[in-house]
Amino acid sequence: MPTNDLHVGIVGAGIGGVLCSIAIVRAGGRVTILEAAQQLGEIGAGIQMTPNVSRLLIRYGIDKVIGNDLVRFSELNMRRKDGTKIGYTKIQRVEEATGSPWWLVHRHHLHNGLVEVARQSGVEILIDSRVSKLDRLQTGKVAVETEKGREFEFDLVIGSDGVQSIVRRTLFPEVKPRPPTGNCAFRAIVPYEEVRKDPLTRELVEDENGNLIKTMEVWMAPTGYINAKDFNMVLSHFRDPPVDTVCPVDLEEVRRQYDGYDPRIRRIIEKIPPGVSRWPLLVTGPLESWSSPEKNIVLLGDAAHSMTNHMAQGAATSMEDGAFLARCLSLVIGGKATVGDAVTLYEKGRMPKASYKQQVSFLNGWIWHLPDGPAQEARDKEMEPELRGEVPMRSPNLYGDPGCVQECYGYDAEKHADFEISAFLNDGRAVRDGAAIQQERADQIANWFLPDGEHYKIASRL
Repeated sequence: MPTNDLHVGIVGAGIGGVLCSIAIVRAGGRVTILEAAQQLGEIGAGIQMTPNVSRLLIRYGIDKVIGNDLVRFSELNMRRKDGTKIGYTKIQRVEEATGSPWWLVHRHHLHNGLVEVARQSGVEILIDSRVSKLDRLQTGKVAVETEKGREFEFDLVIGSDGVQSIVRRTLFPEVKPRPPTGNCAFRAIVPYEEVRKDPLTRELVEDENGNLIKTMEVWMAPTGYINAKDFNMVLSHFRDPPVDTVCPVDLEEVRRQYDGYDPRIRRIIEKIPPGVSRWPLLVTGPLESWSSPEKNIVLLGDAAHSMTNHMAQGAATSMEDGAFLARCLSLVIGGKATVGDAVTLYEKGRMPKASYKQQVSFLNGWIWHLPDGPAQEARDKEMEPELRGEVPMRSPNLYGDPGCVQECYGYDAEKHADFEISAFLNDGRAVRDGAAIQQERADQIANWFLPDGEHYKIASRL
């Protein structure tokens, strides 16, 4: 049972911040969210809720609030620019190996569900409350002031205010998110029925019997790629010079960008309604620290580690941060640690994981953008077994590579936090030793293969 009152201020009511607020209240804390916007909501299109975070939505009851707006799809098809299929992942296999579903949801529906559960849990969400100043007090608390002059005092402040974070600028004014390349993305949604009624594009959403199918399709090329799910589209491309702000674009520019692509996807691009913007892919860090020297202000999500979108892990990593940090703060609420201890545990556990996600996301983008030549030919050849229904030991299709699936999508932020907490409470010795953890991971990966995992075990010995 909680023994200490902990009042946490979260700057920013985005996906990561709101999920974090729910997790903290579940742990027994009080939360006030200060949101700069005059109304709540998320801009953008669809977002993937991969198994590592769908399990959090289920645990917190958020999935029931979102309901049928969480959509499952059956397969991932990797294609050349001209539409030739070169790789394949059965999504059910990923779900079985990780133990959780893989959903697609519109950002708006996800955010609405998070906000509803947060408010039901007792989280105070204050809109039109742009933070202008943070001061660390001698009492160990943090004073926060908004542009409209409202003042607050918190035991801990969490900066969950995105890529252009005011909290990060306060802590680390020299840090500026940058585009690592000229890679950007257009985002758009084309109604499914528009795709289905067109004879040219129908085969992308129907099987040979005319039944509706929901898939993820990736067209790969040196100049960009197109990632389409339930015809929510992410259209990757390169811009020289690189840009660092979102800006509207003319639809003709979008269409010209994909000259020479598969006629089916070009036809779908022609159906995109007006109002498309170019989104730069900005990367923050890795940073040496996510917190103030006093450990009473800490960063979360894109404020700490924005990344490219090639593994669908930007929002997911933010949500993991929130769940992990809340678990650490439960020690404070239970009287077993200080706020500083909890923040230190959070940084120790999450900073390496976020760095890994940044790197694997960048790597996947590189794989998808390979120019025609030996590397591209090797990539395509290594994906061929997947088309024949074979299960690869390793694959350049990172959405289906067994090791990557477990590292990204099989990860459980709360279990990881519990492991770090156990070590903290036992003078550095976790209740479960490292060998047990490694065996568990091996067993999870084995589930990817034959029922008894024999294929994996033999290859491991070799």
